[in-house]
Amino acid sequence: MPTILVVDDEPAIRMFVSQVLEQNGFSVLTAHDGADAISISQLHPGKIELLITDVRMPRVDGPTLVRTLSEDGPGMPVLFMSGHCEPSELDQFETYEFLAKPFSIEMLLRAVRTMLSDLSCQLVN
Repeated sequence: MPTILVVDDEPAIRMFVSQVLEQNGFSVLTAHDGADAISISQLHPGKIELLITDVRMPRVDGPTLVRTLSEDGPGMPVLFMSGHCEPSELDQFETYEFLAKPFSIEMLLRAVRTMLSDLSCQLVN
């Protein structure tokens, strides 16, 4: 069961995303901002297969979070989500997906499954 770290400073969105993922068989960790996510990722004993993060958050934003987590090893796949940014703002990252808020359950699950499928293919090859 893949573990996904969901990071969003809006409790309703964080809860919505985590509930959808859990109901579809994923193990989910949640964080209210990037600083919290860094702590959780350092304390989590297993591997986190996917990071889903808001772009704009107080203290540590999504891009800073991704750069910080990448310092500890090869970057995990990242699904950025935002209602206040353009995907072109994230061009500094080699691989990522972007979901514009608001998004549907189907859009979220499609993006997650695609990213995890792509990761599985890379591990096999």
